[in-house]
Amino acid sequence: MMVKSFMFLIFSFFLFVQGYSQNSYRFKADITIKVKLQDGTFQYTKGSVRYDRNYKKVLYSTFFPQKEFYVSVDTLILKYVNDKLVSVQNNPLRPELSIFHFILNNDISDFGLKNSNFSITNVEKTDDLIITKWSPPVNPKFPFGTILVSTKNKRLQSVLIHNKKGEILNRQIYKKYSFINGIEIPSEILSVSYLAGVKSYQIIEFGKIQINEQGHDSEYDFQIAKNKL
Repeated sequence: MMVKSFMFLIFSFFLFVQGYSQNSYRFKADITIKVKLQDGTFQYTKGSVRYDRNYKKVLYSTFFPQKEFYVSVDTLILKYVNDKLVSVQNNPLRPELSIFHFILNNDISDFGLKNSNFSITNVEKTDDLIITKWSPPVNPKFPFGTILVSTKNKRLQSVLIHNKKGEILNRQIYKKYSFINGIEIPSEILSVSYLAGVKSYQIIEFGKIQINEQGHDSEYDFQIAKNKL
C-alpha cells in the first residue's frame, strides 16, 4: 500500500517539463497519506519527504505504521527497512516529473502542461472558474488521453486525467494553499483513481513545508550502492 501511495505522487505528474525557477531548488515537508478502505475507514501513513532539484531524488521516510525509507531515483523506486534494501520497482517516470519538481519550477498552476507536448484545444469559463482542455499529441503509442485542468484566480483547483478511450483514470483536487518563498503550494491533495472499474480514494497532506533548507546535503543526495541493486 505504501509503495502505491508514493507512486501516486510520482506517476500522477508525467509530463515533459522544461524551465525552472532560479530561486527554489529544495523541498521538504511532513507528509500524511490517508487511503480510504472498503469499510469506509482510513489507513494512515505518516512520515516526511525531501526533494532537491539538483540531485533529482525523491526521498520518503515513514515512521507510522512502521519505519521505512523509499528512494525514487532515475527509473527506480527502492525500499529500505532497517537500512537494508528489500525491494526495487521499475519507475517509468523520473523524479523531475514529480509534483515536487513542479512546485519548485512554479509550474503547478497549469499542471506543467504549457511546457509539455500537450496542446490547448478548448477553454471554458464558469463564473470565476476556468476549465482548460489539453489534448495529447497525435501518436498511437502515447498512453494518455485528454486532461481537464480547472483554475480559479490562476490557482490550480482540479485535474481530470483520461485514457485514450476517454475514460477517467484519475481525478485530483488541490486545496489549502500556502505562499512560501514566492510560490503557492497546495498542502492537501484529494485523489480518486479509477482502475478496472474500482475507485481508490487518497488524501495526501503536507505539513511544515520548507523551501531551500540549508545544509543537510546528504539527506537530499542519498547514495545508492549500485552493486546491491
